[in-house]
Amino acid sequence: MKNAFLVVLLAVSLTGCKDLVPDTQPSGQGDQCTDELRAGLPDTGQAVRVLCRTEYIAAYDPGRKVPLVVMEHLHAPELADNVARTDNFQPDPDLKESESAALSDYRRSGYDRGHMAPAADFTATEQAMAESFYLSNIVPQNHELNAGVWAALESATRACAKDLGDVYILTGPVFEGRSKVIGEGVAVPSSVFKVVVSGNQARAFLMPNRKLEARSNFLRYEVTADEVQRATGYTLFPLGGVNLQKRGTFCSGAFGA
Repeated sequence: MKNAFLVVLLAVSLTGCKDLVPDTQPSGQGDQCTDELRAGLPDTGQAVRVLCRTEYIAAYDPGRKVPLVVMEHLHAPELADNVARTDNFQPDPDLKESESAALSDYRRSGYDRGHMAPAADFTATEQAMAESFYLSNIVPQNHELNAGVWAALESATRACAKDLGDVYILTGPVFEGRSKVIGEGVAVPSSVFKVVVSGNQARAFLMPNRKLEARSNFLRYEVTADEVQRATGYTLFPLGGVNLQKRGTFCSGAFGA
């Protein structure tokens, strides 16, 4: 994505996506917030803020104060290791204080600040790295999960992008029933998902947001993209062209068979 951003308000009905209504105009020559999308903006059935960043898009829920889906089109050159991890977490500058999580919400909460689009995907530029630490890209995540099998899945996804040259990625939380909250109303997900797409194939993973065995094989949590849709209630690929019913077979070296 070129170095421009567009913040838009997306009003989504249960039957489909309405037109995007710009909240501010892009600064400079942008791509209108589409180059990270494999098959259209996911339909969450909820009103979300669409936050376009250098290398990802977040469909953000200001009510829960977390992203619902974060989308990347990860190219191998973006994994250049030019920039070190910063750990400079900060509220998203394009959200009102009432819409955003705060650093204080996570302090002594018992949860990690879990990236949806991981910082290690954005080592090519300082801007991309800085934007990965916006709290609009973060959900409360169990520490053992975040540092263990989930981190292994993120690493495998990067290896896959290097092998193939590029992949599309959708990552987000799942909420079941009445959500626990931390701080001033930041919702804690019951599970987290990641869907990796190459061509018309998808490899999808759904993990409970709790302590998992550090050496767990993430293939234990592989599902179909349709199962992620049923867990979230979203339409992930509204323009079609992705096989939702069958588990993908690409990147067996990275993900396993």
